[in-house]
Amino acid sequence: MSLNYFLFTDKIKSRYIRAQMVALAATGIDFAVTLFTKELLGMHYVTAVSLGAGCGAVTAFLLNRNWTFGARNGHAGTQAFRFLVALGGSALLNTLGTYLVTELFHSHYFLSKVLVAVLVGITYSYFVLKSFVFTADANK
Repeated sequence: MSLNYFLFTDKIKSRYIRAQMVALAATGIDFAVTLFTKELLGMHYVTAVSLGAGCGAVTAFLLNRNWTFGARNGHAGTQAFRFLVALGGSALLNTLGTYLVTELFHSHYFLSKVLVAVLVGITYSYFVLKSFVFTADANK
């Protein structure tokens, strides 16, 4: 089986797989910024997590709009506003979740961030993008 089979045979399956690939890329940027700002610049981990989430979000919006959902014909301003609302929820869940797991379980902030990021990604991100941010384009 080729990569094309997994990416293009079924519209829903290929969109989901592309969304997961985008999430992985955006998460890589998120984590890189978090590590850079915390470990090299010495920022507090909560600030670093927030900055990382913001950089990852810009990456996710652009890739999801143009590649995952093919939503280039949708109104970018409306999509961006909806994405910001969704981002607010995601950033809140990631930041608060990382803080709570780190403080309650006395774990390293980065381990907490990984756990929380996976949980938020599985339970929140894709479904909000599909049903709220790019809803008109996702139903085509």
